[in-house]
Amino acid sequence: MRIGFTLGLVLGFVSLFAQDNRYGKVSKEELSKTQSLINPESPAEILFENAILRMEYFPSTQDLVLIKEIEGRIKIYDKDNVNPRFLTQEVNLRVQSSTREKLSGFRGSTYNLEGGKIVEVKVKNSDIFKEKHHQYRESEKFTFPNVQNGSVLEYKYTITTPFTRDIGRWFFQDEIPIVHTYYSFEHPEFYVYNIDNRGEVVGRIKTSKTMDKSQRFNNVKNEFTYTNVPALKREPYVFNLNNLKTSTRFELMKFEFPGALGENYATSWEQIGKHLMTRSDFGDQIRGNNFLNQSVQLAISNANSDVEKMQSVFQYVKSDFSWNGFSGLTTENGVRSTFKDKTGSAADLNLMLVSMLQKAGLSAEPVVLSTVGNLMLNYSFPSLTSLNYVIASVEIDKQLYLMDATDKFSSINMLPMRTLNHRGFRIGENSVREVSLQNNGVSTIKETIVVDLNPNGKISGNYFEIRDSYFAMNDKMQQVDDPKEFEKSYLEDYRFDVEDFKINENDKGMFRYAFKFNDVDAGEVVGGKLILNPLLFTQLTKPKFISPKRSYPLEFGTLISKEKIIKIKIPEGYKVESLPESQTFLVEGNVAGYTYQVVESEGYILVNTIYQIGKSSLPFTYYNPMKDFESKQINAENQAIVLVKI
Repeated sequence: MRIGFTLGLVLGFVSLFAQDNRYGKVSKEELSKTQSLINPESPAEILFENAILRMEYFPSTQDLVLIKEIEGRIKIYDKDNVNPRFLTQEVNLRVQSSTREKLSGFRGSTYNLEGGKIVEVKVKNSDIFKEKHHQYRESEKFTFPNVQNGSVLEYKYTITTPFTRDIGRWFFQDEIPIVHTYYSFEHPEFYVYNIDNRGEVVGRIKTSKTMDKSQRFNNVKNEFTYTNVPALKREPYVFNLNNLKTSTRFELMKFEFPGALGENYATSWEQIGKHLMTRSDFGDQIRGNNFLNQSVQLAISNANSDVEKMQSVFQYVKSDFSWNGFSGLTTENGVRSTFKDKTGSAADLNLMLVSMLQKAGLSAEPVVLSTVGNLMLNYSFPSLTSLNYVIASVEIDKQLYLMDATDKFSSINMLPMRTLNHRGFRIGENSVREVSLQNNGVSTIKETIVVDLNPNGKISGNYFEIRDSYFAMNDKMQQVDDPKEFEKSYLEDYRFDVEDFKINENDKGMFRYAFKFNDVDAGEVVGGKLILNPLLFTQLTKPKFISPKRSYPLEFGTLISKEKIIKIKIPEGYKVESLPESQTFLVEGNVAGYTYQVVESEGYILVNTIYQIGKSSLPFTYYNPMKDFESKQINAENQAIVLVKI
């Protein structure tokens, strides 16, 4: 009797506080929540998200397809500070010729608590928009209606897909906390999958076997359950935050059915390279191509060395041909059509570039890679479907040169950001070699500020900035894309009105910025003394490195050199009482350094700082040394000048 009574209390407690994850069963308790118990400051959290994947055989068509059933629920605490992607649902669908993924049951609702009652506003079919991004991808999307602080958003959909080799990556972690997430994948045991698990969050992972309804074979079921997953905060110098998220991905390794001829998809990077060189949309695109001969000879007619030949061919392709915006590992239109139409995909352009470089007598080969947006490669997990991009390479006198003809503003060994994903593979006719994908040149920023200091602490003067190499390339790309937005974003760093703002680009690709400013608050008068920070409005005050630890490389994209030169005219009737202490410090291995110096000379205060990073990326073991390095910089730049009346 006592045991039964106690058990009844426990079961009653669980049922009272358990969350009902059935679609449409949003509770008043969920709507009444005012903050996340995992991260109280978070503007939203995922209450639950379920992904149930299973393979089904259709005798009528003799097809084995993958069914993905997805549903979830999101709680909004502060809608004005929620990333807009959590207020929408977008489902991407793969298309390959006449074969495509199909979406069904795509629906969503917003729930609010009004007058003590739950009010649901459903997404209308007319509010679901379809979009074709390119010939291989389309999507359907809706925005949740009537979202308020306190709303609960719910969504559900099913994808039926014939693509069973790579079933996609699923994330158990996000930039907002997750109360509960469940993922299962059930498939026939004769389909053997490799599993690529990443991330540091610990969950419950279970693998089991069940008999299929036909009683002919077993199914393998993989289940992943994670609860109370904290939000993954944005880290400095991380190109793609998804690389840090806990996730899983299944890729078909082999097919082995009793009594039937099996297929082995398990491979190595060497086998992947050999396979690519036999394909009509990769290796065959490099060979032959006699129609390119005349253009190559014209391009290199004035070249006197292999390096000049390489530069001439690269410049010709980059200038005369345009990228259509599509990436991809293999050609979309083919080299011949690309040459004729003057436009093509990344693979079209860069495989044509490889072919032309070879015709120029150079040791040119393609380099395959995974772009930043496609996540970092797992090098212990050879996978053709993980590769989604190709660039060109040339080896001259044992030095490797990398280039990408898609970007008008890139240069040799100064690759676009999207390709800087640590390592790729150089594919030859009979070899595959791992190569580093890093920019090795130095990109510089030089700021010069000349000011007059008023006895009331206000300053007026001129600001100049020069950016080159990688910084200039990125600025040029953004400026061409949206000039007004680029100017607006640049000036957002300065919390005062500027005059005569100008942007100029010289023939060496340098970007020059200039503006004037007047009566800007910079110092304060205390007890008859004028006190100000000599770095004025350029002082570093807030740290970027705030996590206790890190297990992912620091990605800078380029070697960095930043210099500031500031010249402050001492006001009439004042003299220097004290100046900041000059400082210099380095990070172990000389991978980073900083110098801070302030001196008085001929009626001026002269300030000079130099900040340098000697590697385009650093192992995660440098996180704490870089954190300490930044702290020292902040402390150095927090020093003040004290001026007194004569």
